[in-house]
Amino acid sequence: MRNKYFLLALIVFSFSCETEDVAPVVTLPTNTILGCTDANAVNYNSDANSDNGCCKYESLLLNEVLYDPPAGTDGDANGDGTRDANEDEFVELINVSNSNLDISGYEFYDNTNLNQGMPNHVVPQGTVLSSNQAYVVFGGGTINGDFGNAIVHTASAAVLNLNNASDTLTIKNDIGEILIVFDIEVLSNNPDESYTRLPDICSSDFVQHNSASNGLFSPGKKVDGTLF
Repeated sequence: MRNKYFLLALIVFSFSCETEDVAPVVTLPTNTILGCTDANAVNYNSDANSDNGCCKYESLLLNEVLYDPPAGTDGDANGDGTRDANEDEFVELINVSNSNLDISGYEFYDNTNLNQGMPNHVVPQGTVLSSNQAYVVFGGGTINGDFGNAIVHTASAAVLNLNNASDTLTIKNDIGEILIVFDIEVLSNNPDESYTRLPDICSSDFVQHNSASNGLFSPGKKVDGTLF
């Protein structure tokens, strides 16, 4: 009888081991080169032999937006020593293509100015982004800080004026074609930090910048403070 109980216990133990969920360990070969493997993408990497899930088909990507600067000195995003609700707003774009991109004459609008046909910002002539270079436009103020390798401007015609509760950022190219529309209304009304892609560039969703303890914003740099 004792042998029967032992056999039964052994069978139960065996089944419990077989049904336990164990995450498989995935090890990439040592010769793996991650990158976009779709030749139709603007960031196609001919050297890659394993796709990284980050193929892009438009050259200009919106990567980070600060429309609600934090209160106090923490909100001084442009680095001029003063926190200003409008001047410290910023928009960060990335040229994700493999080629230089001339964005001269591109126009930025909030809802009010779009309806009036008056851009908040027109990119100055001669503004050319290298591959993977960031472009940052602040609402105003005096730019003073470390923004990586980004080209940084302040809004040329009016502050960005992106309302916290309900607004839309629209970006057009130099011939009036709409390239980017970013709806702020679907996000938190008062985040006191920027919204960013995480991971940078690759993610299709925006999250609050400090969701992974990465600080409140990172204009011109990746979320972790490294260069693009």
